[in-house]
Amino acid sequence: MSGTRTRRTPTQERSRRTVERILEAAEAIVAERGVDAATTRAISERAGVAAPSLYRFFADRDEVLDALLERMLADLDEHALAAEAGFAGETIEAFVRLEVELHVDYYEQHPSLAELWFGGRVSPRVVAAVRARNRALATRARDALTGAGLVDPATPPIVFELLIEYGDRTVDLAFRGDGAADREVVEAGIAALTAQLEPWGTRAR
Repeated sequence: MSGTRTRRTPTQERSRRTVERILEAAEAIVAERGVDAATTRAISERAGVAAPSLYRFFADRDEVLDALLERMLADLDEHALAAEAGFAGETIEAFVRLEVELHVDYYEQHPSLAELWFGGRVSPRVVAAVRARNRALATRARDALTGAGLVDPATPPIVFELLIEYGDRTVDLAFRGDGAADREVVEAGIAALTAQLEPWGTRAR
């Protein structure tokens, strides 16, 4: 981040609404016109708040974009947890498809997230948040697949960590065009990720 202070956390309802408007405005601008268009001036104008109000909560536009990324990642994780709760333990491929598709769906509904993350918009704070989320995803994948009896419980944790990293790259590649995800990339990625796990599957032993 370029900001040098700790971002102020709003406590009053009015302040929370102001921050919400700022983040919604930033998300809309990034989705419509790209990251470079999301200046503090453009964000404050779109949000209908005075620039001093924005600077009460964010040191600069980088802090706004960091907060937006963190908010969307948290929302994405809620969607992932809900989808994973419905996994019936059918096959390895079914779990891989579930995870890839839910991420693809979210990125299609929130193009600003693809623009920010896959477009190289990184900061130490965001990188740390993404890495922590990926570790959590890897643990959840391991628990789901071993709990369903699909993958050997002795499978090294790095196998699941690599699964998540490769899955992230699959979604990245799928969104390198404009608009919706490239379905050919999505399907090839699901096949490759499934093949990566199958040697550790209990049915392969």
